[in-house]
Amino acid sequence: MATVQKDLSLLDVRQFTALVLGIVGVILILGAALVRMSRRLRRSELAIASLNEDLARVTQDLNVERLWRLAGGDGTERPSADSLKELYRILARHQDDASYMA
Repeated sequence: MATVQKDLSLLDVRQFTALVLGIVGVILILGAALVRMSRRLRRSELAIASLNEDLARVTQDLNVERLWRLAGGDGTERPSADSLKELYRILARHQDDASYMA
């Protein structure tokens, strides 16, 4: 520490100011990089959450289609809106039962 104080005392005002401004500049640049990365991570988090919701929706649609086929529905015809609602209710009830049992 004494060496640092001795070396700092040998600097004139302009050199000391340049040193301090350089250190402050490096800290500001690192802070800005941290903020930028934080924003990128937040955007990535939102994108991943959106993809997870889409995946859950597609998975449920596939499960409804499987349930429709198991119930004897023809693969070429699409179920009506009422039968789809009923299938979704059955599937939701089944998932609630499974989560309750787990």
